[in-house]
Amino acid sequence: MANGLFALLPLLGILAIIKRVRDYWANNTTETKIEEPRPPSFPLPDQIHAMLRDDAQHQACVWDELTRLHRNRNWRFGVFESENYVESIFHISENTDEFYRYLLYDQQLHFDVRVLHSFPQEITTDLFVLAAHFNNLLTFGKVIVDVNRNNVVFNFHNELKLYSVFPEKIELDLSHHYQISKDVYWAFHKFVSEREEPVIIISELLNIHKMRRENTEQN
Repeated sequence: MANGLFALLPLLGILAIIKRVRDYWANNTTETKIEEPRPPSFPLPDQIHAMLRDDAQHQACVWDELTRLHRNRNWRFGVFESENYVESIFHISENTDEFYRYLLYDQQLHFDVRVLHSFPQEITTDLFVLAAHFNNLLTFGKVIVDVNRNNVVFNFHNELKLYSVFPEKIELDLSHHYQISKDVYWAFHKFVSEREEPVIIISELLNIHKMRRENTEQN
């Protein structure tokens, strides 16, 4: 009988270790549950009910904010309510104005501008290469070479629901679209006039941005 008890000692030791491990994890789990809730990493809308709007209400809210923004900023613009878009005129280069279109379509808000109105057919391949270089670098928007309409467009779009719940994003994305469009315009017109290799044009543009950052940091 004594020998049998001694034979059980290793097993009892293992069971004791298992119990300690279980107690340890149980305590840690309990502590985790009573931790302070972490704040979300994204801003919450001021009015939660905005997230519960139907599609028609989202569209109406975005349209009202888009037109209000243009009126308050005193921009040059026209409203085409029957076609659900606003068209504005901004300086795309120092000496050139261009039409920017903000269109509500298919439950999205589209930001569009033509950076090249026409081009000769023989440079189509090079334009696609230049657009591809841009699109590999961009995290916002897309450069589109439209062979059917014979033009180049810089486009960005996002869900109407997002802009309905966070209306401040309309002006933010409008500004991003405008600033990037000036670089796209510069690059494509430089290629058309000088016919430099697309990779050289992109490299020059990156150097310009680098110099701007350095000047900003020095000031």
